[in-house]
Amino acid sequence: MINARRNDPCPCGSGLKYKKCCLKSDQQPKSLDPEAARIRAQAFNEMSFENFNEAVALFKNCLESSTEPHEILEAIAACYDGLENYEAAAEYYAKALEICPPSRRRELNYRLGVAAGCAEQIEKALFAFGNCLEFRPDSATKESLYEIIRILSEIHDGHINPAFFRTRVQLQRAFSDMETDKYDSAASRLEKLIEVDPENPAIFYNLGVVYTFLKREEDALIQFQKTVDLNPHYAEAWYNMGQISLIKHRDASRALHCYDRAVSVRPDYIGAHHQRGVVLELLGDRKNALSSWRTTLELDPENKTAKENVRRLEAAETQGA
Repeated sequence: MINARRNDPCPCGSGLKYKKCCLKSDQQPKSLDPEAARIRAQAFNEMSFENFNEAVALFKNCLESSTEPHEILEAIAACYDGLENYEAAAEYYAKALEICPPSRRRELNYRLGVAAGCAEQIEKALFAFGNCLEFRPDSATKESLYEIIRILSEIHDGHINPAFFRTRVQLQRAFSDMETDKYDSAASRLEKLIEVDPENPAIFYNLGVVYTFLKREEDALIQFQKTVDLNPHYAEAWYNMGQISLIKHRDASRALHCYDRAVSVRPDYIGAHHQRGVVLELLGDRKNALSSWRTTLELDPENKTAKENVRRLEAAETQGA
């Protein structure tokens, strides 16, 4: 691979500057030999199936013969990112940046910043995100970059735990996994994240949500309980505990306790008020059930189920009178 710069002596030994000698021929597209092309294709295939170690080995095997080495370096970095080897990911993103075309520099700086931040290489991350600002991003992107830089600066100055950045990135990736129904992947990511930040209730809460989607309700209940142990004001965790207690365990009393806690923390929690009405009616307390559904309608006037329940119980009251 030619690493000479335009004004360096040409490596061929002609005595001319590189730009006056072999630069043009070196810039001509070179065909990839069939075996190298096969290895490259296999590497990307392994990467698509998240067989990252196999992909890295294959990519490294075809790196020297590649006509677009920046793409291979970027792919290696992405594989290391997938393996959560953030130091190696940052190293290869930086290598890709050295030789990539201008069109890739913004994206690679961003990826380098993320990998370096997760690796707690804070100065490198700050430099990379700072470079992203030079590409004149739109106002929303610029605001997001400033927020990232603010967080990294706080970490750099010792005001925030260095694990905070990695936690934030991994939570976002877990959300992305959940949006694409990759719940096993999200669960694995969050389980590892607990080891990094064991006092963060958001991790336990989202792991509980993932376990619920995986039909692992008992495990989900444990995670929601850990959430409220860390943060008793986590209304969504109380609500979800109520749902599991009601639907899975048929434990109306426990469910009512959880819904009560949810609305005490968040008085505008429509779902918790509604479910509280359901449980109260199951327990034979129609008066308070009616009150809960009236509160539901105050918060959500178009709630059809609450309207029907209020109409039904008010009719029952009238007939009882």
